[in-house]
Amino acid sequence: MTAKKSFIIILKIFFILFSVLFLKEAFYKWDGYSYYMRFTDFLPDLSLAFILWTLPEIMIAFVLWLTVNVVSKLIPKSLFRLEHITTWLIFIAFTLFIKRAFFHDISLKALAELNNFVILTVICILAACIVWLVRKHTEKILEGLNTRITPLVSLFAVLLILAVPFSLIKIFEKEPPAAKYTGSASSNEKRPNIILVTWDALTALDMQLYGYNRPTTPFISEWAKDAVVFKRAYAASDWTTPASMSLMTGQRVWMHRVWYFAYNFPVKRYANNLPEILKDNGYNIYGFVQNGFAHPDTLGIGESFLTKDRSSTFKTLSHNGLINSLSMFFVNKPIVRDFINAFPFDIENNVKNLLRVRELLQRGKSAKNSEEVIFTSVPSEIIYNHFLSYISPATEDVNESKVKKPFKEPFFVWLFTLPPHSPYLPPKPYTGMFGDAEKFTYLSRSEETLGQYRPEDQAKVDVLRKRYDEFILYSDQQFRLFLSRLAETIDMSNTIIIFSADHGESFSHGLQGHSSPELYEPVVRIPLIVKFHDNKNGRIVDTPVEQTDIAPTILELAGITVPEWMEGRSLLPLLEGKSLAPRPIFSMQLQANRSFGHPITRGTVAVWDGDFKLIYYLEDKKTQLFNLRYDPDEIQNISQQEPETTEKLRKLIFDNLSHANKKITQSRGK
Repeated sequence: MTAKKSFIIILKIFFILFSVLFLKEAFYKWDGYSYYMRFTDFLPDLSLAFILWTLPEIMIAFVLWLTVNVVSKLIPKSLFRLEHITTWLIFIAFTLFIKRAFFHDISLKALAELNNFVILTVICILAACIVWLVRKHTEKILEGLNTRITPLVSLFAVLLILAVPFSLIKIFEKEPPAAKYTGSASSNEKRPNIILVTWDALTALDMQLYGYNRPTTPFISEWAKDAVVFKRAYAASDWTTPASMSLMTGQRVWMHRVWYFAYNFPVKRYANNLPEILKDNGYNIYGFVQNGFAHPDTLGIGESFLTKDRSSTFKTLSHNGLINSLSMFFVNKPIVRDFINAFPFDIENNVKNLLRVRELLQRGKSAKNSEEVIFTSVPSEIIYNHFLSYISPATEDVNESKVKKPFKEPFFVWLFTLPPHSPYLPPKPYTGMFGDAEKFTYLSRSEETLGQYRPEDQAKVDVLRKRYDEFILYSDQQFRLFLSRLAETIDMSNTIIIFSADHGESFSHGLQGHSSPELYEPVVRIPLIVKFHDNKNGRIVDTPVEQTDIAPTILELAGITVPEWMEGRSLLPLLEGKSLAPRPIFSMQLQANRSFGHPITRGTVAVWDGDFKLIYYLEDKKTQLFNLRYDPDEIQNISQQEPETTEKLRKLIFDNLSHANKKITQSRGK
């Protein structure tokens, strides 16, 4: 057999195997993406991903063939010829393909304990034995295989050719024009600057300000003494994207319908949003968002912002920085990156492991002896420093004759920091301040939250909570430094600061983290503080409010009429010391539903009314009722003891859900 024919057969085999794996991955991913996008939107990125899978596959096939060719020249032909080694390689490829295609997600204890290198060694030896047994027929086997796979190669080649024009569809797609807000603004010449600060995954229940037993927020507790503190503020959902969308639109999740992973499929354009209204009324809009799941472009509101750097801008070089940078360099498409990460060779994990060792070695310690916690790669001070640098007074560089443009007023700024979101990696001296400093270091801890956990794991969860609380303390001190520098940079006399979070974090009820069907207080109870510069007397507001109230409040503070499509209501009366009639509060987790024209039938909805809170699971029709006055930890389900209250709150959910579903079905096909 010639070297050329050997290369063609190897290339064909690898092209088929990788293409089949890609189709398997495509069907699997489409099952998830179909919940919130049409196939016509999925097809361009799918096509581009297919092309990007094919390129490294060709290089891998070439490198392996080159290795086979060199080895065949070194080994005496009396033992193994080129066709023998080619057959050996193809047998290994088929074996690994079967393992990847059918056993990749199966976790068998016996197999899990085996090292991948050992498994590969066994496969190689087995392949060598089989090739030796059929060594007299290998060339005939390869010729027959080459003939039989040619039609399949042709089919995948046609698909690859078609992928080229399909991958270009979005380039020529035109966005619909944005709708303009026609409301009116007040005639006040001096309108306030508004800074909205949100921390990711900050539960009010772990804040010293809200009565927590650890000193997690000493600065915020002092800073809020002359501010308006809302004691019972609730997030619209228990994870970033839907909650941030509600924050920016004043709409509940079942109305804006962005309950999916929009980071993988950004909202095309959502005209009904707070920044757009502020912009149309003379405000300059700036966004510094550290979490891509809340980025203005992800939410479809990016056109309203004068600046909105990518979230990757606000990261330090970390263990996953290289692979992310490479994927961003080639293509800034989240769906395509999703397929790149699913490439059969686990490149990313290998890069991570190498970079982890490098970071430890740079610190002068070996991996085994290191006790140092590698702190977060997304420090909150990056957000604050970036913003402070941006708003610094105009300066002139004499040498380069460049003038920095001044920051424009009035302005609205959204500062979104990822801490204290997991992984909980506070830097020194915060690590270990609340005990168990030796546990959950960088080397021994999981980088992800535990999710659902068993009762016997509560002790582990309690230690994780200490790291989380230390991360809050770190964030509190960074916020202190930021406000100190901010006061030296701009005139604070006409600036309002609103402090809040996108959602909370749980360390109880068998849930560690967030984004689950459970809507207990820790994941939805968030801080809300409004600070006026000239306010001398602080105030604590006990009236329950919701995240959707923040957008209309900002509009009224700016003297702008609140549009009818906002479901939230302005909290200005409460800020002024007046009363506001209580009304039901809603929060929801609706990820299990499809977004286009399908009514909401699955998920969880919580409603608060007075002292009572009801959690209703739509699919299971399960109900939990709690009296938060007497049972703040939500231990005792009293739905059976309070049938009238249970039915009343269930009806509130059904009526509002029916109204939302009516709007959803009316928009079918739009």
